[in-house]
Amino acid sequence: MQNAGGTNRYIIHAVGDGPALAAFVAGIDAIPALRLVEKIGPQAQPHTVVVETDAHTAQLLEASFRPANQLMIEPDRPLSLFD
Repeated sequence: MQNAGGTNRYIIHAVGDGPALAAFVAGIDAIPALRLVEKIGPQAQPHTVVVETDAHTAQLLEASFRPANQLMIEPDRPLSLFD
């Protein structure tokens, strides 16, 4: 579901328990096209964040996450019991 301004929500989660997600969240303000919507998990060390951005920025993030295999990004979709 696309929001006004051509942005969508995406889920970014840590593959393991490392500090990669915390480091990413700490640097979010440096990416103007990215807006933090919500942190999910323990306050001190969330395992997942919801962000709002455009599809192009999401693709760039996915490409930058791939080599280290520490973070994953996917579209935020409504949950359904009947898919």
